[in-house]
Amino acid sequence: MLAGKGIKAVAVMWVMTALSFILVPLRLYTRVYVLKALGLDDHIFNLGWLFLFLYTLFVTIAGIHGFGQNIQTLDIDEAVRAVYMEMVGQTFAILGMAIAKVSLGVFLLRIVVVPWHRVSIWICITSLSMVSVMTTLLFWIQRLPTTSVYDPRVPGRTILHITPVSILLGTWCAAVDFYFAILPWIFIWKLNMRYKEKMTIAISLSLGFIAGICGVIRTIELGGLASSNYTEDTVNLIVWSGVELAVTLICVGIPTVQPLYRRVWKGSKIGDSGDSGSGSHGKFDIPARLRPKRSDNYSDMGLTETQATVELDDDMNRYFDGSCGTSSPCVTHCKGSHRIVHPPSVPERQSEPGKAIYIREEVTVETK
Repeated sequence: MLAGKGIKAVAVMWVMTALSFILVPLRLYTRVYVLKALGLDDHIFNLGWLFLFLYTLFVTIAGIHGFGQNIQTLDIDEAVRAVYMEMVGQTFAILGMAIAKVSLGVFLLRIVVVPWHRVSIWICITSLSMVSVMTTLLFWIQRLPTTSVYDPRVPGRTILHITPVSILLGTWCAAVDFYFAILPWIFIWKLNMRYKEKMTIAISLSLGFIAGICGVIRTIELGGLASSNYTEDTVNLIVWSGVELAVTLICVGIPTVQPLYRRVWKGSKIGDSGDSGSGSHGKFDIPARLRPKRSDNYSDMGLTETQATVELDDDMNRYFDGSCGTSSPCVTHCKGSHRIVHPPSVPERQSEPGKAIYIREEVTVETK
């Protein structure tokens, strides 16, 4: 039965697990039905949350057997079960933290383009994965036979002390958290999206600072691994590990549900001008100093006009609203039909050298 520090520890872990779970269905819905762009980072994200859930589940089972209580007050069989279940949970935590950070790294790889940014991200997620797997293996073979790690009644010999290895992992996790929190502020300004969206993504990814702080605290608490009172002295370590993992998942989950937020609360649709991740659906434009004065008589500007009726839905009508200038073919709305305006061909122009506007690329707009 849960008692002592175990009650509070398990409660905190389930709260963090529930908070991070909110983003799992929202993220899936956004990627599958809104963006229609389910990616590898989404599957990694789901796997990371599954490991958090299993971590919390096994810690809860350990709490039922005595986790959070003084090991001296527990029956020896209960103490062994508590330590064993706690170790199983810690295994999911070690791997889960790496998986969550890999998910964040893969998400960043989808939006960065500078080579050194991509290389640095790959170095982070690869090295962290290797250290995590190594720590997991050493965690279980620190004593042989493995049973002697969690059962003091079984004789065994010590192969290595796991605390220095765990400190290495904790330090590296915190370093990756801080780096992934700083990196968006370097490249986000060059992305083709609104300033407000840039700030939202950068700030949400900066939650990695919180994860990094949790990682530092968790690393400080690693001394409990060598304690003889394992079930009670590792409580803080267990809690901060769960918080770090949950915060990392929240950090990477928030930016991916922004399109869903805009659709539900603001009524915008994917593909609106300036919508991040929706491509380059903007209005054709030219610098103001090159724009001719607006005129309903297109022949005054040396343009020819072709009358055509085009069936456009509401979304397409928002793109073709007549603000595209006259340096390339554009469509303007006019009483249910759309006028397609063509600039004159180059041989027809009598402009002075250096003052003419030339067609660099022809664009065909088709609607289905």
